[in-house]
Amino acid sequence: MKYYFTASTKNLKEDLSRYKLIVTWLKSLGHEGLNYVHMSKNDPRKKGFYLLEKGGEINVYKLQTSLINKSDILIADVTKESITVGYQIAYALRKKIPVLVIAGEKSEKSISIMLFHDHYGLLTIKHYKTEVDIKKILEEYTKSVISEKIKFNFFINITINNYLSKRSEREKKPKSEVLREIVLKEIRNNPV
Repeated sequence: MKYYFTASTKNLKEDLSRYKLIVTWLKSLGHEGLNYVHMSKNDPRKKGFYLLEKGGEINVYKLQTSLINKSDILIADVTKESITVGYQIAYALRKKIPVLVIAGEKSEKSISIMLFHDHYGLLTIKHYKTEVDIKKILEEYTKSVISEKIKFNFFINITINNYLSKRSEREKKPKSEVLREIVLKEIRNNPV
């Protein structure tokens, strides 16, 4: 699963070891980080970030939002307040990307009241006391997102309906399961 990790960089020296642990744990769980924080200086996707000194703020915005758009989930450590992190959370939610917000137990003030309303089940907020708690939260959340089924409806024409009905009958499975298998096969054969 592809994730975008974000957190405040205000006191980076103080928080960097925790951020690195989060990224390391996510990688050990088999997930791929997409944000520029994880990229080497030579990564071509990071080009816009280095243009910041030359009026490249728009490039950084485009880079961050394009990487969020490509992610399956967004994980935000909001132990320290950050307008940028808040914007990224709101952006992901607007794009219907599931968001995990984690915060140290003493950081109640850093969680905006805006996050406490219903976001269609896309937002999860967890507090941690120790680094071990963070690891457990990440493991449980990523497992739940992977296994969670999301319901959606769409219209099909008669040709698709007939195909799914015949295959469903032949394989003794519901049409939805047949369709799910077709989509998963397509994902494996043509990764984005």
